[in-house]
Amino acid sequence: MAAAIEWNLNHGQRSVKLFEIGRHYRFNGATPVETPVLSIGATGQARPQGLYDAARDYSFADLKGDLDALGAIGWQDGGPDWLNAAKRGKILLKENELGAAGLLAKRVADKYKFRQDVFFAEIALGPLYCAYYGAKNARRYEPLPRFPAVERDFSLLLADGVKFADVTKTIQSLGIAEITSIEAADLFAGKCARRKYSLMVRVTLQSKAATMTDAQIAEYSTRIVAALEKELGAQLRAVDASCFVLKPR
Repeated sequence: MAAAIEWNLNHGQRSVKLFEIGRHYRFNGATPVETPVLSIGATGQARPQGLYDAARDYSFADLKGDLDALGAIGWQDGGPDWLNAAKRGKILLKENELGAAGLLAKRVADKYKFRQDVFFAEIALGPLYCAYYGAKNARRYEPLPRFPAVERDFSLLLADGVKFADVTKTIQSLGIAEITSIEAADLFAGKCARRKYSLMVRVTLQSKAATMTDAQIAEYSTRIVAALEKELGAQLRAVDASCFVLKPR
């Protein structure tokens, strides 16, 4: 994969996204092991110059987002030493390690004379296939909901160490059956507060039994805010012109 990206860069193609499905051959003790793997390589621009948007380079966040689209995978700090220690992660599936992804380490990048950031990922496909077909066979369809959904946005001021996953876990721990989705709508940064950032979380509520009343929505909103304040030290963000908006991908 590194050689393929090297070839493209040497022939003037500065933005490259490649994938390959192949096999690794390794020894487990004295026993040879053949493993189907997915390899991904990316470098250059994630978004070219447009009429309204500036060009943007591909980043580790883009690679992570592409892999998250595969489904129910998780992440853990760490990874092989051919990846940059500050921008890498292990890819997990139900606590089993599938592979790793991140920025190519400088010592390896220098070997190929790369002069721009190059990102790689490598995933074992066997467990991923099993999980996919298991989920597909277990899928059951439900009728479309008869009653409308309601969205509520919560602008939260959070400490830098608090992750969106922590926010999601806290809201889900309330056991509110009417919550159908939790999304990160906007990220605010700048001079909001020292060592803090603001995250707008969008919660969708929908009942299968009846149209939700204002009183029900207000009760659930109060419970959500109280839980976030207690568990994560969150605060509802006041409007502050000194903050600027970073639009999510």
